[in-house]
Amino acid sequence: MSFKNVFDAGGSEAGSARKAADDLNRDTPGAGGVSGDVRDLENERDPGVMRQTAQGAFDVMGFLGPLLQKFQDVSAAQRGVAEDPASTSGMASSAMKAAGPPKVDLSPDDLPKPEDLSKLIGNRTSFARIATGLGSSEGLAVDPARNTAYVADRTGRKLSAVKLDTGARHVVASGLGDLGDVEVDGAGTAYTTDYAGSRLVAVDLSSGANRTVAGVPGAYGVALDGAGTAYVANWNNGHLIAVDLESGEKRTVTDALPGNIAGVALDGQGKAYVGRREGGGDLYEVDLADGTHRLVTSLAGASTVRVVLDGAGRAYTCDHGGGRLYEITLADGAQRVVATGLGVCEGLALDGAGDRILVSNHAGELWQISLRAARALGGVGTVVVPPERRA
Repeated sequence: MSFKNVFDAGGSEAGSARKAADDLNRDTPGAGGVSGDVRDLENERDPGVMRQTAQGAFDVMGFLGPLLQKFQDVSAAQRGVAEDPASTSGMASSAMKAAGPPKVDLSPDDLPKPEDLSKLIGNRTSFARIATGLGSSEGLAVDPARNTAYVADRTGRKLSAVKLDTGARHVVASGLGDLGDVEVDGAGTAYTTDYAGSRLVAVDLSSGANRTVAGVPGAYGVALDGAGTAYVANWNNGHLIAVDLESGEKRTVTDALPGNIAGVALDGQGKAYVGRREGGGDLYEVDLADGTHRLVTSLAGASTVRVVLDGAGRAYTCDHGGGRLYEITLADGAQRVVATGLGVCEGLALDGAGDRILVSNHAGELWQISLRAARALGGVGTVVVPPERRA
């Protein structure tokens, strides 16, 4: 069908409809005034209702006629444009001459950078399982320079290294006692806690040799300040102990925390955040200078077995009993679950770039979770192994 036929048909239909409306307006009893017919109807029914109804219908008919005439006029104008496209083409040509042809100006700076593409590809999933077969993990640390995670196996009394890009793993050291946690100094040494042996242990990551740094009763969680001091959580008595890594000298930062404290994280500004594994899932902020502390939040029915900080005012902690990863706002203690399905999770760390959080569990699994996905509304959701990758 041609454009002419289309607009002719539209105009014809509009004309017919307008004529019908005119005929209806002229021939309907009562049109143009309150007729005798309307008054007869009023005598039989409620006069107010009848008059309002009739006059309302007349108003509608009076509106339809001019409207349909306008539609008929528009159809005729549209047909004229369709039959003479030169007028429209001329307008477009004039605009083109005035503005000039569009120009595309691309520089090397506009092109995506290889490293950005690599990061985008690496973040294509919100979570992934990196490795398995790591034993009953209760501690986890990352060495960014080596792109390696170190997983403490409490049952096997060993420390394993896992390459984050490939998942390749090997045992670094064994015979380390009742392993509770691990931290690395970035210079080739890992520091582990031996809960049953009540000690802080230094492990040479190249040779696997180890030595006792200091005796610390109930040693469980550990964090390093990067300036030669380790902070160790005494699970039994709720003490936070500072240990000089060179001399082994100790001092008690605070003895006012309740028992069952586990994870320790440092913010680099004089504050430590200490999690309580049992008894309410409390998270405490401790001033390293004077030992004063405050309760940041409590996770009802959960634990704060390990704690990491993202440097942007948020803490993350794993609930070993419920297999959940929590996000906590340090300023007001607000909390939410951002991932589930993590099993009996006890190891927690951030990778070197700070855009992934790593979780290890008693099933010997090491997971990575995108922090961007965790921060998003709704979080990561349930972490599951894809069917084709199940062991």
